[in-house]
Amino acid sequence: MKAAFFADFTQNVETEERRVGGMRARLGADCLIGVMSGNYLQNGLPSPMMARQRAGCALAAGVDLLMRQSNYASLSSLGIYAFSGAKVLDKLGGVDVLALETEQASREELEEIVRLLIANPRELQQKVGDYKRQGMPFYQAQAKAMGAYVSRGSEIMSSQRNVFAVECIKALKLMYSKIATVCVPVKADLNAEVALTGAALKRISDQLRYQLYLLEDELSDIYGGYEQLTERILQHRAAFVDFHQFAGEVAGSEKELSDVRKYFFRLLCHMKKSAAGIWRMYDFSPYCMVYWQKEACFKELAQGSKICLLDERLAAGADGKLVEQQAASTGKAERSFERQAASMERSKRNLLKLEERAEYLYRLQMGLE
Repeated sequence: MKAAFFADFTQNVETEERRVGGMRARLGADCLIGVMSGNYLQNGLPSPMMARQRAGCALAAGVDLLMRQSNYASLSSLGIYAFSGAKVLDKLGGVDVLALETEQASREELEEIVRLLIANPRELQQKVGDYKRQGMPFYQAQAKAMGAYVSRGSEIMSSQRNVFAVECIKALKLMYSKIATVCVPVKADLNAEVALTGAALKRISDQLRYQLYLLEDELSDIYGGYEQLTERILQHRAAFVDFHQFAGEVAGSEKELSDVRKYFFRLLCHMKKSAAGIWRMYDFSPYCMVYWQKEACFKELAQGSKICLLDERLAAGADGKLVEQQAASTGKAERSFERQAASMERSKRNLLKLEERAEYLYRLQMGLE
């Protein structure tokens, strides 16, 4: 059986090995697939380690195949990130089960919430709207509204893990996927937020402050931007101190802090709505980076895949770091990744170029260049 799960592998190898081992034992999977974000995480902050390093950690921890979502997905809202990940797995084909980590919520309770969200009755929409007008961020408003329809609904939907699980289940149902879902209860948060170093915070703050003036006329053209947000940014711009302070000022009590952070990184990456529109045109899944431990597992899935798998020809060394595998058939240093990228449609190549620039920006922010 082939099973998948979402994780960002930001902990040490030993911790992740326990997590992966428990997941494999629980699911009885002979091929375990991890799905992770890129260099930016869903909390709206840069990852403490480069995506390739985290991929190495995942493989060293026992994951057979790792799929790295695009930068567009990583910097999107939680719901879009979940839909994109589900779409990637559905297009991959051959995946039997998606395991979803949850907190004090049963599969039946989550299914009840999903059915309600898909039906989206007018009364629920009105309640969510009313709570938002009272100054609540969307997911807080949705959680409070859910309490009127589902027993423990507010409590369940106050957990980001549970919200993500609901979004994944909903996405798979909407795309009529054959992938089954199972809930894996967890207690501790294995993806706790890691603070930025002072040096990284200063570099990010300097970049952001500069772009807030340079791209003032384009703020609403950035993916996720809109006039109200632009006005709020300009209103607080003169009081800019650093990235954290400014994101908090702009978010206030009405907006999700993580979403504001992600918008700022989209601004720094110059990720415009036009580029995101192309990404959406490909069902949020034009391609996916892959790293593998079991070549047989990778080849089997790649044969039936409906998504472009960009194989970076990397594998985990004994220390968990990734090492490049040379293409023995040609004896050249050119990687499979580069050959595959060159064969993609122009629009996909343009998306990938923006991701490559974003990776360089990340390296600058984290002091790796």
